[in-house]
Amino acid sequence: MSKQMVTDLRPGDTVSTPFLVSEKGLRPFRKKSGSFMSLALADRSGTIAGVMWDNVEEADATFQQGDVVMIEGRVEEYRDRPQLIVERVRTCADDEYDRSDFLAGSDHDPTELLAELRGFMDMVEELHLRALLEHFFSDDDFVAAFSEAPGAKSLHHSHLGGLLEHTVGVTKILLAVQECHPQLDRDILITGALLHDIGKLRELTVDIGIDYTDTGRLVGHIVHGDRMVTAAIAQIDDFPQQLADLICHILLSHHGQKEYGAPIEPMTAEACALHYADNLDAHVQYFQQVIDQGAGSGNRWSEYQKLFDRYIYLGNSD
Repeated sequence: MSKQMVTDLRPGDTVSTPFLVSEKGLRPFRKKSGSFMSLALADRSGTIAGVMWDNVEEADATFQQGDVVMIEGRVEEYRDRPQLIVERVRTCADDEYDRSDFLAGSDHDPTELLAELRGFMDMVEELHLRALLEHFFSDDDFVAAFSEAPGAKSLHHSHLGGLLEHTVGVTKILLAVQECHPQLDRDILITGALLHDIGKLRELTVDIGIDYTDTGRLVGHIVHGDRMVTAAIAQIDDFPQQLADLICHILLSHHGQKEYGAPIEPMTAEACALHYADNLDAHVQYFQQVIDQGAGSGNRWSEYQKLFDRYIYLGNSD
């Protein structure tokens, strides 16, 4: 029996299918004693809120957040959105689900994306920066991990291959910016674009879903990326200190503001360009992800998107 996907669920549907438990908690009733279970249930197509009213203490002890569970229940509408009323839940055996139902992949051919990435590297003329890029992208193990890695846990490019896809997208944007502003150092822009998120290889881990590693939560991909690049620079003979500082600055500042995790804010034109290119590629892809998930729902607007404090127009006809 094929899996029932989140985006296909409609109020009135009966459900008997596996889901990944991305969030789980017991909540007290407001007007009576006892608790109910609040869940976020996910697959590669999206996430649906779940709630279990009865026997929750017994059920709570049988599975953990991050488990794949078999859910039986029904879909109702709550505050204009589908909600899954869970009647029974149990942990799935490994042969009861297909991993591909929970891990979306890129729509782009990774071989073609890698070819584009290597073409960008060929454009870099400064020998030390070229050597820095070769340090990473001539390493077969690094390239394999980089090509398969997600770009984020749950926001933009949160699918297998998303990191490579995002990296190529940011580089293309920066090359277009450099055509409009030829005074920008193209070698620094390309190097910054190709290396800005390599720390996500240490920040994120992939199993049945995407999650943060302990070191990813404690340190973060920006600092990890800086450590990886600094270690690589130390292995390159006569790497100019000022150039090293400029590259580390563009990487450390690419989130733009300290409240968004940037240890330092952009202080060069190239760092400013990378920050906005990173945001542009990430935000447009996120919007499209929401639109794709809402396709066929019949809704003209998405659910409220906390990341942007707004609804997103889906464009579905009535």
